Amino acid sequence: MILTCVIIDEEPLSIDLLEYYIGQTDGIGLIAKSSKASEIIAMIKKAAPDIVFIDISIAGIEKLVFDDIFQKDIVYVFVTKYPHDYILDILPRQLVNTGYLQKPVSFFLFKKEIGRIKDLHTSHS
Repeated sequence: MILTCVIIDEEPLSIDLLEYYIGQTDGIGLIAKSSKASEIIAMIKKAAPDIVFIDISIAGIEKLVFDDIFQKDIVYVFVTKYPHDYILDILPRQLVNTGYLQKPVSFFLFKKEIGRIKDLHTSHS
């Protein structure tokens, strides 16, 4: 089974790095990417990915309603410079399908997170 994913980040180097990591990892495929907060909702609805890699500090994201962005069947991996506790504080409490990678992201931690998500999908299948 191939898990599909999208990347949402303002930093081109971060997008390129994640795209490279995805290309080097079996069982995951990139289907869309964007650097604009205004495209997030439409992209998630259209692509219907298994995983969303998202930087919480994208300009304009604060204007979006979290309930519109986050869907319960998708795993959201926050790729950000902010500490994990900060992310937990700003997210809605009902959002449980989340992961975290701190920038700059190492390939080792990326693969570990993908392994965790694969295990999660296997146990729910």
